[in-house]
Amino acid sequence: MNISFFLKPKVEVSYLTESCPVQKAIDDMLHSGFTAIPVVDAKGKYAGTITEGDFLRLVLHYPKETLGQLTVGQVELRIHHRSVSIDARMEDMVDLVTAQNFVPVVDGRGIFCGIVTRRDVITYLCKQVQS
Repeated sequence: MNISFFLKPKVEVSYLTESCPVQKAIDDMLHSGFTAIPVVDAKGKYAGTITEGDFLRLVLHYPKETLGQLTVGQVELRIHHRSVSIDARMEDMVDLVTAQNFVPVVDGRGIFCGIVTRRDVITYLCKQVQS
């Protein structure tokens, strides 16, 4: 089945822009309760996923004054979370969701459309096995 049926559109998803100040991004992550958030560039293309681990490494290696000057786009992302095309199939998502809580979804131009969660993929696959 096409993943578009399970897509949480970007208007319903927390995401950050590369130009977002690091301190604001950390605050947003703390308040959201998420441990990872997609990042988009100025054109709306998926640029990666920033994790609490990325922020932790940043806080441990830079003085607080420097953090106020950095943007999300300047943060080194330790893990490259792959995105999938909007026309991908749920069955193709198994490998991705074993390594990440959600999978970013992009259109044919690489524009961030939203996410499919690990829970959605597992629920779908369980129903397939039971039927």
